[in-house]
Amino acid sequence: MKKISTILLFTFLILSSDFVFGAEPEDEIKALVSSLDSCKGCVFIRNGSEHKLDEAKAHLLRKYDAAKSKISSTEDFIKGLASKSSITGTAYKIKFPDGKEVESEKWMTDKLNELRNPPPAAKPKKKK
Repeated sequence: MKKISTILLFTFLILSSDFVFGAEPEDEIKALVSSLDSCKGCVFIRNGSEHKLDEAKAHLLRKYDAAKSKISSTEDFIKGLASKSSITGTAYKIKFPDGKEVESEKWMTDKLNELRNPPPAAKPKKKK
């Protein structure tokens, strides 16, 4: 019985180590890139050219796939890959339907904070 308990404890510690020490950022990065879909009517500006969000998502995921061995966090992804052109150094931007533009680093950092800290669900009002 003691041997089974030890094995179960050891297995639990191994499985929980990803939770305690942080798992690979890939799932969070993919969720972040997918969150571009929430920017209805927006366009992605890369090197002065406007791109549809599907094109931008594909581009960012290609960059991530090519460099994932060098990315240890979602913040690394944002700063190193998703904020500017690796060729020209020009900042990527997101243009809103009203014409306002924001650098993708800020938009993605804000979105990452939302993904990590979602607002509490609205509580239903009690009937009197």
